[in-house]
Amino acid sequence: MSGPKADAILSRVAPKKKKKRKAGADPSSSTSWTGAIIQDDDAGWGNAFAIKEDEDRRVTGAGGAGEDSGWTTVRERTPPAPEDEQPMVVDEKGVEPEPFKGGLLTSKQLRERMAAANKGSGIDERTREEIEAAQETVYRDVSGRKIDTNAEKAEAARRKREKEERDAKKMEWGKGLVQREEEEEQKKELERQRTRDVARYADDVDLNKELKAQERWNDPAAAFLTKIRSKGPRKPEYTGPPPPPNRFGLKPGYRWDGVDRGNGFEKKLFQRQNERKRRGQESYEWSVDDM
Repeated sequence: MSGPKADAILSRVAPKKKKKRKAGADPSSSTSWTGAIIQDDDAGWGNAFAIKEDEDRRVTGAGGAGEDSGWTTVRERTPPAPEDEQPMVVDEKGVEPEPFKGGLLTSKQLRERMAAANKGSGIDERTREEIEAAQETVYRDVSGRKIDTNAEKAEAARRKREKEERDAKKMEWGKGLVQREEEEEQKKELERQRTRDVARYADDVDLNKELKAQERWNDPAAAFLTKIRSKGPRKPEYTGPPPPPNRFGLKPGYRWDGVDRGNGFEKKLFQRQNERKRRGQESYEWSVDDM
């Protein structure tokens, strides 16, 4: 392969010549690259270990006093103070506070911590009340005047109580006479039962009266014994002059004015019945007259 084209290709592919390093030259002593380290990732593990040893030598100063490490000692390390000379933190009363403990707290511990936090923040009870009063909601009417909520609540309670009393009176007025009498009788019965003995004997008056008032279908004396029924109101009855009879035996109402407004059928019916009876009686008398 020859010619100018081949020479150009060979000149482009041929390896470059390495520059020779001068004897006695130290890369760390360069003025422009003092303390700088160039790490080649492609150099392998050996170069990494060498760089690590170089860093350790720089930190510990193993290179000797004449070697420039690039690090400056600020302060010598001092040993820790003994336990009895450690500083102690106390509160205003001279009591050492308990160390902080995480997790669940009892109510007593929570109150103590809240009191200590409030005391440390400088918030007293008066200031807290003022803050709560300032944060309270203010209610105003249409004209802009401030409304006292406590007075409004008391007024609402009073109106509710009056309404309940009126409703109770209305319920009492709505009761009838019978209901009121039954309620009074129940109260009296409760008072009697309160003072009565547990045992009831054969001579108990109330028990005998209650048994006599009971109605039984097979009572032989129910036909001739008269029982006074005074329970409940009675219907009014007609108390005027005797009315004309009718075939059903009905009495007129208590508002009847005594005027017969019928068509006379009841009167004719009774006349025919009386004539039939009279003729029958006359026929019987004529049949027995010759005897």
